[in-house]
Amino acid sequence: MACNISSVQPSTFQYMPYATMLYNDFDNIDMASGSTYPGIMGPSIFGCGGFGMPMAGCGGMNNTSYFDSMRQYQKYYNDLNIEQQKMQRNADLQLNGSMEAIQTSAAALKDKIVRNEQDQIMKAYQKYVDCVRHAYGDSTEADIGSRAAMLYQQITGKTLIQDIRENAHGSMTQGILNSMSFGTYYRHSAEDNISQITGQEVAQGEKDSQNAGRVLGGVGLGGALAGGLYKLTGKGKYAWIGAGIGALATLMSFITGKVRT
Repeated sequence: MACNISSVQPSTFQYMPYATMLYNDFDNIDMASGSTYPGIMGPSIFGCGGFGMPMAGCGGMNNTSYFDSMRQYQKYYNDLNIEQQKMQRNADLQLNGSMEAIQTSAAALKDKIVRNEQDQIMKAYQKYVDCVRHAYGDSTEADIGSRAAMLYQQITGKTLIQDIRENAHGSMTQGILNSMSFGTYYRHSAEDNISQITGQEVAQGEKDSQNAGRVLGGVGLGGALAGGLYKLTGKGKYAWIGAGIGALATLMSFITGKVRT
């Protein structure tokens, strides 16, 4: 029975999912039974046998019901699109997040190196290596270390060893500073850190330079304190106090720095 057309169709509608499906997949339409898509040449909640704007009195569905159904389908496709985008972003995070973490941790390590914060370099280096291990999976320490070194050079343009040496004090200077700070700061030299990273022992010449620096630092500190006390008191008998403090500083330097050197 023909539909009773009793109202005027709206001229436009923002979203027509089934029309989109028709253009994209016309070959899937079953001409015999109707359609693979509801509402196209077959039964539909939208009309009486064809895609279009059903009117009042058509199969019991009026315009209000039609637009309610269209809003439901519009919401469905909007929700589906949002969910797909979330899944794509999550997949991107899983694929690229670990590599981005490597770049971030490498930048943090580079910052410690450039600032010559030798006492903090190994902690930053370990975090960097952990990011590499997370990205590539468990392997031997040697393999992870090699890959970490290769990636660091790719990211920064310099090898890790070269970067540490170029931004650090020499071993003697580091020893002097360590002694004058009573072993509190400058505990690790550049060669100490390189030794830990590479697994190679610090060269004997670097050890000697660092130890000589510790002695010089202690002597210099003691002499400065002795001279200061003499100026304050006018008596040389207090010079031994300065010498004692200098000796203590030297001793503390050797104690706190004895791990590698």
